[in-house]
Amino acid sequence: MNVIQVVGYKNRGKTTLVTKIVDFLANQGIRVGTLKHHGHGGLPIGFSNTDSQRHKRAGATISGVEGDGLLQLSISNEWKLPELIAIYEHLGIEMLVIEGFKYEHYNKVLLINDESDLPLLHELTNVVAVVTTSIFNNGFPTFQPTEVEELCDLLLK
Repeated sequence: MNVIQVVGYKNRGKTTLVTKIVDFLANQGIRVGTLKHHGHGGLPIGFSNTDSQRHKRAGATISGVEGDGLLQLSISNEWKLPELIAIYEHLGIEMLVIEGFKYEHYNKVLLINDESDLPLLHELTNVVAVVTTSIFNNGFPTFQPTEVEELCDLLLK
């Protein structure tokens, strides 16, 4: 399974880019999965005030709900990224696109909007591409946000 992280500071276009990458890859017949880091504290939206959460509060280690082909699990555990990746791999995903977890050590696409984002080029490991509307020499393959096909060609090599 290929793993790629899409990283950058908050409100830089990560979700938009991930959506475009997923759309392109899925249309190529690739089984693609996504994982988003909810780094803003608290529970991710969608798990509060549900029957599943009531089950969890009652003591269930794992609580799940399935409907119309959608399975949502809520599991009480401190997850390490490699453990999460193993779940996706077990489910037969060919390309996992991770949004966030920027300090992990998987291949990354870094979004740069302006000069204040440039320190990330030196702070992060395994940057394989930069997506930006700015023009500057950064030493990495660089793409405009609209060049999704070209970016995906690089990611699939």
